[in-house]
Amino acid sequence: MEENKRNFLVQNGVDVEKGIENTMDFETYNEILLEFCNTFPEEVNKFNKFKQENDMVNYEIIVHALKSNCRTLGFTSTGEMFYQHELASKEGNSAWVSEHYNELINEVNRVYKILMTYKGME
Repeated sequence: MEENKRNFLVQNGVDVEKGIENTMDFETYNEILLEFCNTFPEEVNKFNKFKQENDMVNYEIIVHALKSNCRTLGFTSTGEMFYQHELASKEGNSAWVSEHYNELINEVNRVYKILMTYKGME
């Protein structure tokens, strides 16, 4: 089962080796990834709310945390997108955030599909 899960993630662009390196072993990686999967929708709802309210301070906090989690787990390109949003929100640049928000949401939806499929492989 571990190999199937690992292969699935790799085929979907996840740097599993980096994730395992960051979390010690596959078992720990798997536990953290499943927890991330369970909390991901709530975190997305939070940053969506903050974006709608133009609350760049709290938006920055949430995208910073998601950036770190994505990078830790090997979702490198997603982490980079969150990082760009973090930088823009830190500057209070809500125009940039709005301009690039749909790209981020598309990426979030892609990652969520990966996470839900992964979770179903238990």
